[in-house]
Amino acid sequence: MVEKTLKEIHDEVPPDFYDHSRVNFIQRLWHPRRFKWISGLATPVSGRMLDIGCNGVTLTEIVARKTGAKEVVGIDIAHESVEYSKNKRPDFQLAVAHAEQLPFRDATFEMVFCSEVLEHIDHPEKMLAEIKRCLNEAGYAIVEVPTETWFWKSAWFLWTRIGPGRAWKHAHVVDFRGNLLDRLLKEAGFRVKKQSVFMGMLVAYVIAPA
Repeated sequence: MVEKTLKEIHDEVPPDFYDHSRVNFIQRLWHPRRFKWISGLATPVSGRMLDIGCNGVTLTEIVARKTGAKEVVGIDIAHESVEYSKNKRPDFQLAVAHAEQLPFRDATFEMVFCSEVLEHIDHPEKMLAEIKRCLNEAGYAIVEVPTETWFWKSAWFLWTRIGPGRAWKHAHVVDFRGNLLDRLLKEAGFRVKKQSVFMGMLVAYVIAPA
């Protein structure tokens, strides 16, 4: 059997996945709390905000409200997600693009948001370099990845084999256990301003240019 590419995998994830994901107890428990946690790390900005991997912009909207960004930009690798999001939020600037090659000029954004994307990218160091390039010197970014603990791996194994979670099977290609992300952030020229863990399963970093 020929393995699917990452783009083919992500094309199969419904663009309204998070808009209609609270259909069972686990999802009703998980998503609202995760959204509240990760958006709680965002602080106000006066400039532009970028969401990398915006999917159906459900979380983009929440973070945008927290930041008060004057312009909200989002990219996703899936065409269907971008078209869905354009109809949903025509006031957002949305485009199909790859996280390893951001189509923006240097120092364009005051805030970059990246929730559970790095583990889906073949070369996370390239993505972090692009975030650094597109972020202005006074700006900050939020990046979030799984903790890769046994608890997370067990939950992910079950989730990707039942119900709507099957859409994400084989989508994770990088394991961020240990200090891998800390090392990549340092090599990319970032300093960590804050670190936060959610239910022992997700870890987020608020980072800024060093």
